[in-house]
Amino acid sequence: MLTGTYERNLDAKGRLSLPAPVRRELSDHVYVLPALDADALYVFSDEGFEKWVLGLFEKRGGFDARKREDQELMRRLTSMAVPMDIDAASRIGLTEQLRQKKNLSREVTVVGNFDHLEIWDRATWEQSQAEQTDEDLAAIFFS
Repeated sequence: MLTGTYERNLDAKGRLSLPAPVRRELSDHVYVLPALDADALYVFSDEGFEKWVLGLFEKRGGFDARKREDQELMRRLTSMAVPMDIDAASRIGLTEQLRQKKNLSREVTVVGNFDHLEIWDRATWEQSQAEQTDEDLAAIFFS
């Protein structure tokens, strides 16, 4: 399970050093893609990415290769995902295209979100958190 919030800086080549607690939960390979519901990047393990993608089809009765909608959704999701190896220094290289897509500056915040990580521009993350109150969380929790 991926948890925690970690402030990090991208190096000059756009590489992100993964926090040690997070690194222990990942294999040597990850998938990175723009988040669909947030101004961030998602980072999944191999297994986590497969479970997440297939889970999106559960309400539809599972992926059906004969359905155009299923094919289009699968195509879009898998084409957005960039496979990356984690190097010996526990870093992943975020392409310029990925960084631009979610407006990531040098300063980022890595957030654990159960089955994946999210990489946010630090200022964007801080603003989103400032807008949320404990009462907002309690209302969601107890609804």
